[in-house]
Amino acid sequence: MMRETGREAGRAPLRIGYTHAMLTQAFSVIVVLYVVAVVVILIYEDRDPSTTLAWLLVLLFLPVVGIPLYFFVGRVWTWRRHRARISAAIAAEAHDVLPAVYGAHLLWANERRARYDGTDVAKIITMIERQNDGHPLPADTVEVFTSGAEKFDRLLADLDAATDHIHLQYFIWERDELTARVTAVLRRKLAEGVTVRIMYDFVGSIGHAKDELRELERAGAEVKADLTKLNELNYRNHLKIAVIDARIGYTGGMNMGQEYIDGGSRFDVWRDTHMRVTGPFTAELQRLFAVRWFESRKESLFEERYFPVLPVADTTSAIMLQLVHSSVGDEWEAIKQTFLHAVVSADVSVRIQSPYFVPDQSFHDALVTAGLSGIDARLMMTGVPDKRIPFWAAQTYFPTVVASGVRLYQYTAGFFHAKALAIDSKICAIGTANIDVRSFSLHDELAVFIYDEAITRQVERHFDTDLAYCREVTAEEIVKVGRVRRFRNSLMRLASRAL
Repeated sequence: MMRETGREAGRAPLRIGYTHAMLTQAFSVIVVLYVVAVVVILIYEDRDPSTTLAWLLVLLFLPVVGIPLYFFVGRVWTWRRHRARISAAIAAEAHDVLPAVYGAHLLWANERRARYDGTDVAKIITMIERQNDGHPLPADTVEVFTSGAEKFDRLLADLDAATDHIHLQYFIWERDELTARVTAVLRRKLAEGVTVRIMYDFVGSIGHAKDELRELERAGAEVKADLTKLNELNYRNHLKIAVIDARIGYTGGMNMGQEYIDGGSRFDVWRDTHMRVTGPFTAELQRLFAVRWFESRKESLFEERYFPVLPVADTTSAIMLQLVHSSVGDEWEAIKQTFLHAVVSADVSVRIQSPYFVPDQSFHDALVTAGLSGIDARLMMTGVPDKRIPFWAAQTYFPTVVASGVRLYQYTAGFFHAKALAIDSKICAIGTANIDVRSFSLHDELAVFIYDEAITRQVERHFDTDLAYCREVTAEEIVKVGRVRRFRNSLMRLASRAL
C-alpha cells in the first residue's frame, strides 16, 4: 500500500475544510435568497401589517424553523389562485339552480328589506350581497338552542325522519356515546335508501377514532376528510352544517361529540349556541355544503334534488335570514367586515359572545369606538380555556377594551363556546366564527344574520342568563397583572398573528 506523503497529508484537511466552507456558504446564500423571496411575497400580498411583521420577525430570528413553518402555515397566495379558479367552476355549476331559488322569493325579500330602507341594517344586507352574493331568504321557523342535549335530540329526530338525503359537515367528529347514536340512525337510513354524505375537518378530527365513519362508508355513506394536504394544514373547515332533505338545516357552534352535551372529561359544562331552520333559507346552508364538497370531491351537488324551490308556509310570519361566509384566499374577509359594520353602526347596545377574543386592529378599534361613544357594549368570552395561547393573547386587549367603557365578562361555570352577536335588540347573528384573526382570515366560517326582533331579544336574554355564571374583568385587576404575565401574553398575541 502506498503511503501519503507529508505534503498530501497536509492538503487533505485543507480540501475538506474548503469544501465544508463552500457548502456552508452555499446553504447560507440559499437561505438568504429564500427569506428575501418570502419577504417580497409577504409585502406583495398586502396582508395585515401586524401579520407581515410577525412573519418577518420569525424569519429573522428563527430562519431554520421559520422557513418550513411559513411554507406549511403562512402562505395564502396559492389559495387565492385556487379560489379564483374554483369559484368560477362553482358559479357555472350553480347557475341552473340558485337563481330559481332566489327568484322565487325576490318579491318577498324586497318587501321585507324595504322596512330597513335608510338604516344601517340595509347596509348590512347590501354588504353581504356584494361580498358573498348571498341574498336574503325566508325561513318558516328558527329555533335557537343553548343546550347540546336539546339540539342533538332534535337533530336525531330529524335524521330519523329523513326520506331523501342527509348532508353533515363538522369541524370535529368524535367517537363517543353521541356519535354511536348518530351512526345507528344513519345506518338505518342508508338501509332505507337515503343518501348520506359526511365531511369533517382532517386536523380538527385527527385525534378521534374513525371506525364508525368507516362503518358508515361500508354501509354506503360518502365520507370525506377535508383539507388533508400538507400545504392546507394551517387552514380549517370550521363549518358545522346539517341539511336534511333540503328542508331542514342546522348550524352554530356545536360539533359532533358528547362533550357538547355534558362537557366531557375536561369541563363541568359546555355552553354553546346552535340553531335550526326550516324552509327556503335551508338552500343557503346546502349551498355552502355543496361548495366545500365540490372543492374537495369535484362532485357537483347543484341539482334540483338538493335545491328545490320551496314555498313559504306563511309569508307574514316567515323570518328573513342571510348567510355570510368567509375563507382563506377570499377577496373579502366578509364576516369580519359585516360584524365590524354592525358594531360601529349600533345606536343603543352591542352584545358579543365568543370563546376567544383575538381580533385584528380594525375590529378592536370598532369595539373600542362603540364603548367610547357610550353604547352599552358587552363582550363575553370563556374564563375556562381549552387552548392557552388564544386565552393569553386575549388578555392583551383587555386594557383598552375595558378602559373604553366596554364591559367584559368571562364565563367560569365551564367552557364557553357560543358565537353570537346582537345589535340594538333588532338584528342578531349566530354561526361558527370566533372573534379572532384565524376565524376572520384563515378558516371556512359562516354566520347567519337574523332580521327579527323577537329572536334577537331571545339571544340577548341568553346573554343575560349567562351573566350569572360570569365574572366581570375590571380595570383594577388589569393593572395588577405582573410584567412576566404581560410579556407572555404579548408574545402569544404576536404568535397569533403568524399562525
